[in-house]
Amino acid sequence: MVNQFPLKLVTFTCILVVAVIWMGGFTRITDSGLGCPDWPGCFGEMVMPTDAGRLAYLQERYPDIHVAAHKGWIEMIHRYIATFLGFLILIVAAIGVQRRSLPGYPTFLSVMLLGLVSLQGAFGMWTVTLKLLPKIVTAHLLGGLIIFSVLLFLRNRLQRFFDGDLAQRKMRPVVLVGVALLFIQIVLGGWVSSNYAGWACPGVWSCAPGAEIQYDFREGFDIFMAVGPNYEGGSLHLEARAAIQMVHRVAALILVLYWVWMLLQLARDSLVRRGQVIHFTGLLVVQVLFGFANVVYAVPDSLAFIHHVLAVLLLYSAWSIAFSTSSLVNEVVYDGIERK
Repeated sequence: MVNQFPLKLVTFTCILVVAVIWMGGFTRITDSGLGCPDWPGCFGEMVMPTDAGRLAYLQERYPDIHVAAHKGWIEMIHRYIATFLGFLILIVAAIGVQRRSLPGYPTFLSVMLLGLVSLQGAFGMWTVTLKLLPKIVTAHLLGGLIIFSVLLFLRNRLQRFFDGDLAQRKMRPVVLVGVALLFIQIVLGGWVSSNYAGWACPGVWSCAPGAEIQYDFREGFDIFMAVGPNYEGGSLHLEARAAIQMVHRVAALILVLYWVWMLLQLARDSLVRRGQVIHFTGLLVVQVLFGFANVVYAVPDSLAFIHHVLAVLLLYSAWSIAFSTSSLVNEVVYDGIERK
């Protein structure tokens, strides 16, 4: 029997990276990003202090932040899980190098992951040391999504490797466009969150019914903002935050319309399983409903976190569709019928 330990390890790592992304979102949503203002420790220690006297001293030493034990613990738990993730990816890379002589083994992907997680660790550090600079926070989210995607791709390759399927496959461009749109939308959501723009538009169908807002897209999407200020709580004017929020909503509409059209096309050609269509569509509908709920209830932490969780699940579902609808590289099409 073939030793499938690498597949099991990568599967567990996929689950763990989801936990890291979710915990990162929870850290951001609860304003715990500066719960530990230094890195990699927390106020110079590897465990968040909880003694009342120590906390009072730290508050005097760090007057620009709110020192709270629970925020420090949220941030440190995120770091602990992320460190464990990095350790597992190091093992994945080592196994990849060890098995590099096996035909078809995805060694390159295994090693590339190690480079990605190292860069991600650097962005985690900069998120803290640059005081939640929005472009760094958003890049940190993007890095997590990329690592998750590469892990899913690696798991798919390993599954095929152990099944004896070494044929080259390509994913359909129409599905990859859908995945790209979903990536863009999640990153826009990160930009909304890192700039505290979730509450900027209290209206459901428009930004602010009965009021005229001059959207400031230039300031809202300025990636060259000053480095140095503490960005906790946001620093943009209302017009800039409203511009970010409305772009996020328009992008969501484009995403929904594209995926509905694409799934109908794939289902018509019997290229996607009914269960996958139901799974993705269900997640999409629930995500839209929670998007509306966040507007109506002014983005409470609980709803914002659920919105974040659903976004990651949608990305997983989208990649599952991309993998299952892929075709052999040497397949050709005659009159709409694929042949080998």
